[in-house]
Amino acid sequence: MLLSSLPAKVLGLVLAALTALLNLFPSNLLAMGDKGTPALLQKTGGFIAGVCHPQPDFEKLHDAGLGWIRVDLPFPYLPDGTENPYYGYWKEAAAVYAENGIRVFAVTPYPKAYFECGIDVRTPEGEEKVREIARFYAEDLQGVVGALQITNEMGVARFTSPLTIDEAARFIGIQLEAMAPVKGDIITGYNLGGEGILKLPFRMNRYKAYIDYVGADLYIGSFENLLKNIDLNFVILNLIRLATGKPILLTEFGYISYGEPKTEEEKNAILRQYGFENEAAARADVDTFISRLPERLRDEFTQLYGNRTEKEKGSLLFKGEYANHIYCELSAGTGVYGYPHTPEGQAKYYKKMLGRLQKIKWCAGAIVYMWNDTPACYVCGQANCPVETGWGLLDGEGNPKPAYYAVQEALASDGN
Repeated sequence: MLLSSLPAKVLGLVLAALTALLNLFPSNLLAMGDKGTPALLQKTGGFIAGVCHPQPDFEKLHDAGLGWIRVDLPFPYLPDGTENPYYGYWKEAAAVYAENGIRVFAVTPYPKAYFECGIDVRTPEGEEKVREIARFYAEDLQGVVGALQITNEMGVARFTSPLTIDEAARFIGIQLEAMAPVKGDIITGYNLGGEGILKLPFRMNRYKAYIDYVGADLYIGSFENLLKNIDLNFVILNLIRLATGKPILLTEFGYISYGEPKTEEEKNAILRQYGFENEAAARADVDTFISRLPERLRDEFTQLYGNRTEKEKGSLLFKGEYANHIYCELSAGTGVYGYPHTPEGQAKYYKKMLGRLQKIKWCAGAIVYMWNDTPACYVCGQANCPVETGWGLLDGEGNPKPAYYAVQEALASDGN
């Protein structure tokens, strides 16, 4: 939720001060008696340094010190039950990375992929199919992948739908259980994002025996205007370690490299393109406004929140993440102190994060989001939206940004 400027400033200062105090706790105290992390690191060959959504530029990956890539697995079947050819193409491409000394961290599909193939994962019959597919992945990808993550960010509505958080926990757990006898040296786990950071760990305790690692996806200072201290990343990681007792991976982390607030007049000019003079007018006829949004944004919002009241829809659109997509901006106050949303600020962020993460004994790795800037935002489809376009270590033409060299330097120093 985005707060107005003054409350965000005040609360941001309070939270930053509290973070500084909590950050005094030494993370490595939580490594006492730890056998899980050394055993995991033996399988992974050490600290997992990786990047999401790569391109096959093996030389640049190696030069940056990035020995892993994190990519999404296609569903093995098409809706008609026949083999999905893209799964075969994916496996071939993954094998090429492996042949070039880059290990693969694969993420299994979202719940919606199962429903699209007629598998209701909430039924006994559906659960058995989920287990069957999980075993297939673990057996078929031997020698191709080094790690499997079961789905992604359960607790974030667009990824979890149509499951509840309890159903999502079971969806993850039965896959981990099914993979355990056949996975060999492939490490398996799940990750936390959004509300899942608070809701999922304790629901996963019953599957603890099958979990090799717990991942965390942290984007402090990029999606909201309240969290201001980079050290909050480490406070959160400490709490996840306390809650789970497992080796922790930063399965995604990043910092947007450009974006700034729009003025009121600039925002109203955007709203006039949709036929509304200002935000109040859009809220007053919110369904019409929604119908005129970019197709990708409209479809997602309608699917997730179409049954809400008009007042609720207005708040979700203009007081949360969607406002940034509507206005193609980063709202006022978004960012952490000392790290502006510029290429240089992004680089400084990565250097600080990676330098410290490598010193935490129970931190098994960190995966940067992402390899290169993208031409359009995957949430709203707009090319000029900074929310999902400026995360890259490389620009859209494949040229290294300052962040690339910051990652290279931090990983070469091995945290020292």
